[in-house]
Amino acid sequence: MRISARCDYACRALLELSLHWPSQDPMRIHDLAERQGIPMRYLVQILIQLKRLGFVKSTRGKQGGYSLARPPTRIVLGEVIEAIGGELLPIAETAGKEKSVFADIWEEVEGAISLILGRVTFEDICQRVRGLDKVLIYQI
Repeated sequence: MRISARCDYACRALLELSLHWPSQDPMRIHDLAERQGIPMRYLVQILIQLKRLGFVKSTRGKQGGYSLARPPTRIVLGEVIEAIGGELLPIAETAGKEKSVFADIWEEVEGAISLILGRVTFEDICQRVRGLDKVLIYQI
């Protein structure tokens, strides 16, 4: 499985917007880029794609920006990865044509990956992030 930089940036942008939820105030692109370390030149293109796919909505004007088009509980990580990055585990043409024993294994692996990514929502990811913020490290 290979996650492209574009896919990673899209997930990070959605995470930041999810952390901002349920505020109805749109986030400015500059703030999104800064908080998640996403280059502006990529983020603009990614947000346009996320809007076209129905994950985000935009607001024009001085107070404009981007916000989620639906709650983070209804945005599944696997759906985003597949929409932005394509197949989770592309199998080589030779494996499919020759129907080697490995082709069956690759299909099982892809199924396991899809199962996990298909049940993780952006709300779940937000809870992980918020949990990490509460962890205290004690040193003596």
